[in-house]
Order: sequence, then C-alpha cells, then structure tokens
Amino acid sequence: MRSRAAFLATLAAFASAPRFVGAQTLTKLRLSGSPDHDIIGALWGAQSGIFAKYGLDVDVSSSNSGAVVTAAVIGGSLEIGKGSLLSLLNAHAKGVSLVLEAPGSIWNTDAPESALLVAKDSPIRTGRDLNSKTISVPSLGDLYQIAISAWIDQHGGDARTVKFLELPHRAAAESIAAGRVDAANIADPILGEAVQSGRFRVIGHAQDGIAKHFIVTAYFCTADFAAKNADVMARFRRGLYEAATYANANFQQMIPLLAKYSGVEEKVIAAMSLSPVATNPKQLDPKMIQPIIDAAVKYKALAATFPAKDVIDPNAWIHVP
Repeated sequence: MRSRAAFLATLAAFASAPRFVGAQTLTKLRLSGSPDHDIIGALWGAQSGIFAKYGLDVDVSSSNSGAVVTAAVIGGSLEIGKGSLLSLLNAHAKGVSLVLEAPGSIWNTDAPESALLVAKDSPIRTGRDLNSKTISVPSLGDLYQIAISAWIDQHGGDARTVKFLELPHRAAAESIAAGRVDAANIADPILGEAVQSGRFRVIGHAQDGIAKHFIVTAYFCTADFAAKNADVMARFRRGLYEAATYANANFQQMIPLLAKYSGVEEKVIAAMSLSPVATNPKQLDPKMIQPIIDAAVKYKALAATFPAKDVIDPNAWIHVP
C-alpha cells in the first residue's frame, strides 16, 4: 500500500501540473518493452497518473525481445517501443526511419545490471575458456552477442569459435543448469534470481567489451510519428523523466509493480542492487551510442558505420558541446 507521504507527494505533483486531465481527451499511446527493470519509468508514469497529467493514456505491455518490439513499432501496432538500442540501429542501417526519444538504461560498469553466467561447478573462468562453447542470447545478432564476442576477444579467447543459441533469459538460466548451454549473459531481475539460487557463478560483465558507459536500451518511435506528434512526444518524454526520477528515489515502492510486470518474485527484486534508470535528456548523447555502432560493425551486425546523432529525434536531443 502506498504511504501517506507518497500519496501527498502525488497530490502535490497533480496540483502543480499542466491541466490536461479533464480539460481534454487523453492521447492514447501503446508502448511495449522487454521485461527488465529499466521499464519502470514508463510503468510508474502510467500507474501514478504522471502521464495522465500530461494528457497521455499510456498502455504499457511486455514483449520477449527488442526485435519483436521494433517490428511492432514499424508495423504501427505500437506507437513507442522500449528495447535494445541495437534493434533501432539495425533498422536505421536498413533504411527504416526510427528515432530515439529517450534512453531507458545506461550501462555503468560501476553498477552492473547484467552478467555473464556459467554453472557453479563449471571450469569456465575467462574468455579463453569459452572457445568452442555454446552461449545463449535472447536474440541472435543482438547486443548481448556483440558484447560477449568483444569480451571474449578481449579476455584471451576467439569469439569466432563460439556457437550462439537463441533463448529468453529465464530459459537460458535453466539451460545452463541442465548443461544444454555453457554460458549466458542475463540481466536483472532474472539475473538476481539466478545468482540467489546458488546454482550459477558470474565470470564477468560482457558489456564492458563495448564500453564502460553507453546507452543499452531506448524508447523509440518512427520518425514520421515523431514529426507529426512533436508535442505528444515532448509530453511523453517529460512524463517519463519525471516518473523515472521518482522511481529511482523510491525503489521500494516500485517493487510490486516491477514484480507483476517481470514475473519475478518481490523478495528477489528487493534483494537486488539495480542501477538507476535514465532521468535526464542530457543523457541522450551520441557519445553514448557510437560505441555500440562501432562494435556492431566490427562483429558484422551492421554493414557500415554512421554518425550516432542520425538516429536521435532532433526534438529530443539537448546538444551539449
């Protein structure tokens, strides 16, 4: 149950907010993302009424992968997607006009939220030990596969010898335990659940293979929708950042909401040390995107490089020299 302080804070927020509620019909936005903690800004924005006070009715649903979300945005069954930034970059490289609206999560090597797992009794310790092994990823050719490949090569191994198998996070952990795969890079909250089970061991943080800090997931829409609905997207970004700021500062209050969305038990989420989600438009920086593009080109997930600023909605980018 929400505390009295939280309730009063919500009332105060509504009192100072633009008077969209009741003054006009709410604009419907359909949004979907992978079941990771970085969706919490959108979830809280929808549940708390923050989006509503900006004149938006945001329906947030869950999807298994960024590729599925991207296809839905392109096809028009979703207005906004949240998923791996690589899906957006792949679409851009193929001439599909998608634009980045806001970062979801940012990889911070000092507060890692995913890890490369092996079975507790596995002899695998470093990149060289993964040569010729089978590693699962949520989607073949995704960000995890690129990051794992880079990490293996940087730690004495040869990623060209590795076989990658497509499995969702939860199935990946069970497949490691059953011996069907040798390793997997798994994100919270499922990562925390797996580690707490005592059956797995962390051998490293694969995403360091790309960079120490970079945008991992992002909210995006088609360029056409962004151009025709600039005011709607501005209100969405404002509500998202406001909700994310509150969620970061009140994580305990977010646990039931995140548990319901992800399917992970509340006690498992409560025991995690999750990094904050993005809350500032200044974090939408091309320098936080370019390392993914360069790594994707190196590992042939993208055919050629391009400037990261090309994938950002000009209305969403605060240029900082």
